[in-house]
Amino acid sequence: MIRRIVVGVAIMLWIAIGLVAILFLTEVGGRVMARIFPIGEVEVVDFPRLVLRPTSNQYLVCPTDLCSAVPDFTSKEFEVSAAMLQKQWQAIMDLDSSITLLISSQKKAQLDYVYRTPYWQFPDIITVRFIALGPSRSTLAIYSRSVYGRDDLGANKARVQKWLHAMGQ
Repeated sequence: MIRRIVVGVAIMLWIAIGLVAILFLTEVGGRVMARIFPIGEVEVVDFPRLVLRPTSNQYLVCPTDLCSAVPDFTSKEFEVSAAMLQKQWQAIMDLDSSITLLISSQKKAQLDYVYRTPYWQFPDIITVRFIALGPSRSTLAIYSRSVYGRDDLGANKARVQKWLHAMGQ
């Protein structure tokens, strides 16, 4: 009798481990988690009028005098056109399979992406605007924020800084 109980518990434990592995380690599991944690409506970011949330799960990069909110980091100028800067940025985004382009506004030279964290698939929204400063000079503004929670343990900051470093900033 005890042996049957032990065998039954062991089987249930292996089934549970298998389900957890499917949930966290497969594409099917990723789709399930993405449905559990949807993106929701993506608000249009107007950098000059942006008001930051009272939470720490966001990171703002902005050139001097563009944003009304105080940026976490001031963007530098790049010695390329805004169109070339956008192409360089997209090349970096294309290297990360966790990033998907959501919205592209060519009129504003602004892109919105979703980044999904490994395993749990929590969505973070990243808005990037490319700003022409002349025919061969440009800069950018980036607002990265988590959809869920109040603290991201610095994940948005680390991710944006990694991308800026890859662009030479």
